[in-house]
Parts: sequence; C-alpha cells; structure tokens
Amino acid sequence: MVISEARLARDSKGLIWGIVGASTIVIVISAQVGGILLPGLLIAAGIAALAWLILRMTVSVAVTEENIVLRCKPFYSTAIPLSDLSVVTRAPDTSLSEGYGLRILSKNTRGLLVGGPAVALETASRRWIISAADPEGAVVRIRVQTTNKSTTSLSE
Repeated sequence: MVISEARLARDSKGLIWGIVGASTIVIVISAQVGGILLPGLLIAAGIAALAWLILRMTVSVAVTEENIVLRCKPFYSTAIPLSDLSVVTRAPDTSLSEGYGLRILSKNTRGLLVGGPAVALETASRRWIISAADPEGAVVRIRVQTTNKSTTSLSE
C-alpha cells in the first residue's frame, strides 16, 4: 500500500526547464556554427529527454507485510524490512541544495528527494531522508505498520 508519493514542485520544474532550454539553445547554435548541426541536435534532444525523465520523477513510500519499499521512479527502488526500522521521524524540508533523486547526503545517510517536506527512517546501519507530500501522515502510517508487525510477530 502506497502511503506517500511526492513530486517536484512547480517552481523547481520551471527552473530546470529554463536551464535545459538555455543549454540546448547554446548547444544547437554552437553546433551550427561549427558545422556539426546533426550531432548538436542529437545531444540537445538527449539532454531534453533526460530532463523530461527527471521532471516526471516521483518518490514514493509503500508498506507491505514485511517491508517498507522506497522508490524514486524511474531510477531506483529498495526494500527495508520493517523489523530493521528503529526510528521514524519528520525530517527537515529539502531543497535544490540537497539535490533531487537518489542522493548520498553523508557517510551513512541516503536521500530519495524531490524537494520539500520529508521523513527520516533509521536502521542500525543507515539513515534515509525521503521526500513526502504529507510527512506527518507518513510517519504515523509507518509507525502503525511497524507496531502491527512487532505485535503480530510477538503473538506467533
């Protein structure tokens, strides 16, 4: 069950498209002046396609019977056993300075980020910062699932 899904903010999308647009114009003009228009157009098209993928990126958190599944579509996915989670809290908001997508934020901290509100998940070996549209709601739902999992395993 998906409990959170976050997307890039409209302002961030506009900034990225502006940078990509300016870059592709410079590439195409330079390629035309250099007499290599076709390769320049192909490079510009590749940059635009990659930007389109990045702008459609979503970060989601889903909970199954055994795992919490973290996804940064279309680039990355991982599952963390619910039994490995030790702490689930609200994290500080993220922005362009932390970057977008799968990020290595420090030695043992990874991020799946699209900017804005976030939750923090901690295991014995790693801390995850995950973008979430409603971080307070996501924290509550994850805590409920981990509590249900530990009560179920205790009663077995």
